Amino acid sequence: MIICADGNRELTFDLPYRVGLNEEAYFLALANWFRDSNIKVLLVNRKSGPTLRGQAEGVKSTTNEICASFGIGPQIAAESWRFEEIAVWGSKGDGGRGIVREQVVQDKVEELGTIRETMLQQSEQANGVNGHGQVEERIRAKYVVGCDGAHSWLRKQLDVALEGDLTDSVFGVVDLVPKTDFPDIRRICYLRAATGTILLVPRGNKEVRLYIPVESGSALPDPKDLTLDRIMATAREIMAPYTLEPGSVSWWSAYRVGQRVGSHFSRCNERAFLVGDAVHTHSPKAGQGMNTSIQDAYNLGWKLRLVLQGHIRSAREALLNTYESERRPVAQDLIAFDRGYLKLFSAPLAQFDTEFLRAMKFTTGLSIRYPPSCAVQLPRGVEKLGPSLLKADLVPGKRLQDVQVVYQADAIAIRTQERMQANGMFRIAVFAGDIAEGRLLANLQRLGEFLADQDLGLGRLTMSIRGDDSAAWSQVPVEVLVIHCAERECVNLLDLHEVYRPWSSDEGYDYWRVFADAESVLGGHGRVYERLEIDRQKGCCAVIRPDGYVGAVLDTDDFQGLKDYFEGLGMLESEDRLNSKSQ
Repeated sequence: MIICADGNRELTFDLPYRVGLNEEAYFLALANWFRDSNIKVLLVNRKSGPTLRGQAEGVKSTTNEICASFGIGPQIAAESWRFEEIAVWGSKGDGGRGIVREQVVQDKVEELGTIRETMLQQSEQANGVNGHGQVEERIRAKYVVGCDGAHSWLRKQLDVALEGDLTDSVFGVVDLVPKTDFPDIRRICYLRAATGTILLVPRGNKEVRLYIPVESGSALPDPKDLTLDRIMATAREIMAPYTLEPGSVSWWSAYRVGQRVGSHFSRCNERAFLVGDAVHTHSPKAGQGMNTSIQDAYNLGWKLRLVLQGHIRSAREALLNTYESERRPVAQDLIAFDRGYLKLFSAPLAQFDTEFLRAMKFTTGLSIRYPPSCAVQLPRGVEKLGPSLLKADLVPGKRLQDVQVVYQADAIAIRTQERMQANGMFRIAVFAGDIAEGRLLANLQRLGEFLADQDLGLGRLTMSIRGDDSAAWSQVPVEVLVIHCAERECVNLLDLHEVYRPWSSDEGYDYWRVFADAESVLGGHGRVYERLEIDRQKGCCAVIRPDGYVGAVLDTDDFQGLKDYFEGLGMLESEDRLNSKSQ
C-alpha cells in the first residue's frame, strides 16, 4: 500500500500491519512515480524482505517498456531469461496415447513494435536489517492506494465487491529441475493432450515452471487436498510418452482460480484506490496478472503525481476518475480473454499463427485503447473513432509505438520509449515533416512561438518560469520534442525556435529534443513516418501523456486544440475562468 501524505485534506485509517498489505511488483511500480519529487510517500508491506519463490515473474513487453521508462530496463534484462520460441504440442490424433509437436512459433514481438518478453529470475535475499512486530499505527493521508492482493484488506474497508465467479479450474504450479527426455524442455510449451493441458515455462538454473489444471473425475478437487505427487502424476500422464521426474523441487502450490473484477477501482471522491489483484483476478494461463497490475499502477501513478505537485489547477477529480474509466474496461477485457485463451491452442494449425499474433497484441498491451476523457481528446469534429482510425498506430488513447529515431545533434540512435522517461512530464511530439522545405520550417517556427508564449500560448507549461538553470527546467511539466524527416545535413539545430532547444545558464543548450527519422550508423532506419502513417508533407502534433499513451493528435497549426487539451486537464485555466477571477 502506498500513502501520499501531502496536503491538508486527509483520510484516516487504522492500518493493521499484521494483516499484510502488499506483496507485488506493482507496489514499487507505483512508488517509482514519486521519486525525485517532494511528495511524502509511505510504503506499508507485510513482508520484511523480497519474495524468493512462487510469485509471478513473466515480464511482458509492455512491462519491459515500463521498466525502461523508469531507467531499470538494463537491470531487468540482465536478470531475465529471454524467450525466442514457443512450441505447441497436441494429441497424436489417432486415438492413441501421447503427444506430438505440432508447431514452433517464432517470437513475433518485434513485428509489433515493442520490447521482447522475458522471465525475471527471483534472486536470493541480500543481507540487511529487517523489522518484525505486531504494531498498529494510525496514519493520516491525502491519498491511499491498496496494492494488497486478492484478499485485499483495503477493498473490504471500502466496501468494494468483486463481481464474477470462481472458475472450474484448479491449478497445480511446480518449480522444479526436471529429469526428462522431453525435447522442448527449454522452450515455452503449450501441451494439449486428451488427458489435459500443461503450460511449461523455462526458468534459470535448469528450472522450469509447470502450470497444470488438475481434475478429479466430474468434481473439482479441493486445492487443500492436492499433493505434489498428485500434480506430478497428472503432468506425467499429459506428457506421455515422454518421461518426467523431479530432480529437485524448489516450490509448489495449488489454488482455484477466480475470474472477478471489482465493482469500483476508486472510492472516497477519488482519494482511495485499488490496484492489481485487489480488483481483478484470473487464471495464470496467459501470464497477465503481474503485468496488468503493473500497468494499473503505471496508469494511476502519474495522475497522483501531477495532482500532488500542483500542476492540476482544476478538474482534479476528473483526471483521477480516469484511472477507473481506463483500467476497469481493461480488466473486464482480460477476464473475457482469459476465458477464451485456451481455445487458441485447439485451433487448426492453418489458423494458429494468425490467431497467436492477435493474442500477442492483447498480451503485450498493444490492443488497449483508452476511451475519450479529459486525458484522451478525439480529433476535432470526431465523436468516436471509426475503423480506419482504430487500426492506426498514432491515435488518441493508444500507447505510442516504440520507434527508433536519431538525434539531430550527433546522429546517435535512440528508441522513443527510452527517451521518454517516466518523470511525470507530458511531451508534445511535433512530427514536423521535411523541414528542409521552407513552408514546413515556417510552420514549425510559428508553432514554436505559440508553445513558448506565456500569455496566449503554452509557455506557462513548456518554458521555465522559476529560473534558467537545469534544476528549474526539470520542473517544467511539458517537454516539446521535434521529429522531422528532412536530411539531417539540411537542418541547423540552432536555427530552430528556442522552445525546441532551450538554454540553461549552467548547462547551455539542450541538444536532445530534436530528432530525425533517418538512417543510423548501426541500427538501420526507424521509418517512423512510414510506420505511424504520418504525411511527410504535412506532419502533425501528438500530445504524449506521462505514461506513454497518446492524449491527442492535432494538425501542427491547431493551436486552439493544444490549449483545449491542457485546459481540459486543468493544467491551464481557460480564458473564461481567468476573466471570472479578475471580475
